[in-house]
Amino acid sequence: MIGRSLVLGLALFAAPLALAQEAGRAEPAPRADHHMHIDSKLITDHLRAMQAAYPDIFDGISSDLFLERSGEDAVRELDRAGIDKGVLLSTAYMFGFAGVPLEPAVMAERMRGENRFNVDAALASKGRLVAFVGINPFAPNALDELAYWAQQPGASGVKLHLGNSGFDTADAGQVDALGRFFAAANKAHMPLVVHLRGAAPFNAASVNIFIDKVLAQAGDLPVQIAHGGGYAGIDQPTLEALGAYGDAIARKAPGTANLVLDMSAVMTFDPAKLPGAKESTETRTPEEMRRLYVAGMRKIGLDRFVLASDWPALAPPAEYFARERAMLPVTPAEWKQLCENLAPYLRPGWTTK
Repeated sequence: MIGRSLVLGLALFAAPLALAQEAGRAEPAPRADHHMHIDSKLITDHLRAMQAAYPDIFDGISSDLFLERSGEDAVRELDRAGIDKGVLLSTAYMFGFAGVPLEPAVMAERMRGENRFNVDAALASKGRLVAFVGINPFAPNALDELAYWAQQPGASGVKLHLGNSGFDTADAGQVDALGRFFAAANKAHMPLVVHLRGAAPFNAASVNIFIDKVLAQAGDLPVQIAHGGGYAGIDQPTLEALGAYGDAIARKAPGTANLVLDMSAVMTFDPAKLPGAKESTETRTPEEMRRLYVAGMRKIGLDRFVLASDWPALAPPAEYFARERAMLPVTPAEWKQLCENLAPYLRPGWTTK
């Protein structure tokens, strides 16, 4: 049976909105929401096929998962939150999910179509939205899809969901293949947003393999690690991952010059509901875990962290960031800095298409 963590990205953008309904808008507002999703009919139909094949992995997940969302919807939510820019992360990588195999030509066509949906939304937004195409780096068409979008106006980078792609740092072949993809992205000048954690064992050792063998191939390319280094909430493996990234940044490891971590879903998930929580021996309270996480942020430097809602995971951006501000144990000056932070690919001087 497929564990939920293998497709955790599905749960992240399908969770109920009720968690933040009571929150008002936080002030100041972030300059950008670095992690948002829209979905065309192509991907929502595929999700229904996944549910039919593996109903267990959808237990407890809201039916909102199957709703189509447009670029206009994303801009509307940015306006409500007083946010200038949003980063659309295409979920086209799901067509490469091994649990519901597609013929290579069909997979490639549908991946291209979902990515086009996101890129067209960005182009129509008059600069409000930035689109990252979604690619499974182990799919047969991965490098072709990267090369195609590197030449297309409106495609500003690539989203990799390595949990959905079944990545395991213990698999040397996968590590080598992913390193080659990072090198190709660097050559193509296509920044990366990476959801690393999935069902495979995850700790500082596995993160260090990723850093030394894969991230090192990115050179000075902007790379954004999703979900604060984990996949939702804060647990001991997430804290270990944060420490590993911090150590790599401190020693100026290859690939870390433009490395940032986005804060999507870090502060609002209940650790007791995370995959594998029944086996957890964690005894610290959520408040203690948040304090430890913020201590790690301060050690690394808050300039390496960018705000992100993962809309529509938990709530619209306005409510999500208000809730995050209330839960995150940072000072007003630190919150203001986080709101001002932009990933390198959004900063003046970075070349976008």
